[in-house]
Amino acid sequence: MNNLDKLAASVSDFAARNMLTLIPAVPERDFGPEVNISPGTLDLLGFLDLAKKLGGGVLYLEAVAFDPDADEVETPPAHLVKHKGATGRIDVAFAANGLVHFWQQSAPWYLEWQQLTESPSVRDEDEDIERLSDEEQARLSAELADKLLADPGFRAAKPGGARQRYAKLAIPAGTDGLVSWEAIRDAVGRAEGLAQAQYAQITTRLDELAAELLATHEYQQVSSSGARKAAVEQFLIPRADGFAAPTVVRDELYARAQRLAKTTKQPPAQL
Repeated sequence: MNNLDKLAASVSDFAARNMLTLIPAVPERDFGPEVNISPGTLDLLGFLDLAKKLGGGVLYLEAVAFDPDADEVETPPAHLVKHKGATGRIDVAFAANGLVHFWQQSAPWYLEWQQLTESPSVRDEDEDIERLSDEEQARLSAELADKLLADPGFRAAKPGGARQRYAKLAIPAGTDGLVSWEAIRDAVGRAEGLAQAQYAQITTRLDELAAELLATHEYQQVSSSGARKAAVEQFLIPRADGFAAPTVVRDELYARAQRLAKTTKQPPAQL
């Protein structure tokens, strides 16, 4: 069972525990008022709690199985085809006051596949379009990957789907589809490696950083768990060469800061 399967199972369990009707499909998009809530804005548990409060007892869930044979890609990459049959994306939704709320999470490899299938490689059908040579394609992809990796927004995007989505939006319009796909794949892979190296060093300094975090104005001005974790994320980014923190590092630093705050509280003065 992969991570998305676990998320889908947690939706089913939540619906059963809270006596919500679970419908194994999601409403069509772009057919009326809707709001799309990303995992970076609200995690699945938060979205489900919102559905329980506002959703009128009905929850929608769709788990999309990866079927590369259903798409017209002449030579599908082997590293993607190996995921055939796995859940590549889950969509959760509920309706409240005429507004449909959507939450979606995709596996990084599934987003990579979508980028490939959406690329205009079908341009072969248009004989008026000149194809790039392999050397030119490689050069352009490398240049574009370097630009993405230098983009502060790309580096600060959360690992996985959020970073791929940012890259896709940052690619200049009209860029060759295969160039885009290779550049995103290269930049995301390099970003993950660089981020891992940065956070491997940071994890050895968590106690020291917890003390620094407690002294920051941004952390002191918020009190909820969600707001403080967001402050932890922003605190870590400049200390990791601009890269967003893995959830496990963020949560561990948050926990240590909370523990340190409790142990350093001064006892009330004796009267």
